[in-house]
Amino acid sequence: MPGLPITWTLALALLAGLAALPRGARVGRLVWRTRWLFLVLILGYAYSLPGVALWPALDTWSPSLEGAQHGAAQALRLLALLLWLDLLVLRLSPGRLLGGLYGLLAPLARLGVPAERVALRLGLTLQAIERMERGRPLLRGLLDETAVPNMPEIIRIECTPARLGDVLVPVGFAVVLSWPWFSA
Repeated sequence: MPGLPITWTLALALLAGLAALPRGARVGRLVWRTRWLFLVLILGYAYSLPGVALWPALDTWSPSLEGAQHGAAQALRLLALLLWLDLLVLRLSPGRLLGGLYGLLAPLARLGVPAERVALRLGLTLQAIERMERGRPLLRGLLDETAVPNMPEIIRIECTPARLGDVLVPVGFAVVLSWPWFSA
């Protein structure tokens, strides 16, 4: 995403936005939660990069036009990334998400990476975060030695075999996104 031209980023953001329309409320909450990050990106670049003053009346206190443009481009890249993250990852069930992580880490077992333990720990962390979001005060019990954590006894990891589309779609994406660099 960081190296893509802004027109490609805009096209990817629009495509992801259209695909996310059926899940509008959830995607809207995701974007709303990151609104301050967007603002900090735009203002941070606007006030840190030199250039022509955006508001000449403010003199040296004015943000730069070039910085504001660069900040807006970075915010658009972040928006596109968040939308694609929602479409490709966040809509998965926890079991399928952990199964995907296990599948990615399984080849690293030869190097000593315990894929099943990493997936299990992530599953337990996701369960704890989910319970904290529902209002269960897990943090209060961390310092209480008598507290018994209310954690699940079973974490499901749903492993599914790779299909042809699981390989062709990422390869096609990589070819389309790398086309501007190879055609130059």
